[in-house]
Amino acid sequence: IILFLDGLQWADAASLDLIRSIISDSDERSMLVIESYRENEVSHSDHPFSSHLRGLRMTSIPLTEIKIGNMTRSDINKILFAVLGNLELSKVELLADIIYRKTGGNALLVNQFVEYLLDDGLLWFSFRQRCWKWDSKTLELKGVFKNAADLISQKILFL
Repeated sequence: IILFLDGLQWADAASLDLIRSIISDSDERSMLVIESYRENEVSHSDHPFSSHLRGLRMTSIPLTEIKIGNMTRSDINKILFAVLGNLELSKVELLADIIYRKTGGNALLVNQFVEYLLDDGLLWFSFRQRCWKWDSKTLELKGVFKNAADLISQKILFL
């Protein structure tokens, strides 16, 4: 059994105690529990999830922690180059740089920002030239998105 629990930075102490109990009472060979949380939202020591994590670290339960950081310009560039196809690397690098500066490399925001560009016709496929197109100057004028709420707000403004 694989149990994936997302957004545990919002869980209360009672819910986290229940999760720890389930993990502790399970045969470790038959269950994999993946807990996902935003580290920046549980940084203080009295946060319920911080206590939960400290408690798990003190048990004999095998625990692997994987920290996933923001994407680099290079990461974004590689993805765009693979997805957009037959474009010059230097052109893709310009787009990757703009996307990185607008999103800070946050993977969710990168994805949402590209969707926003597609929805608003700021990134489009030219069937005549058989390649993806965008206007870097127009993209530069778009705001910097610090979180998904900023991006969603921007989308709503243009409905």
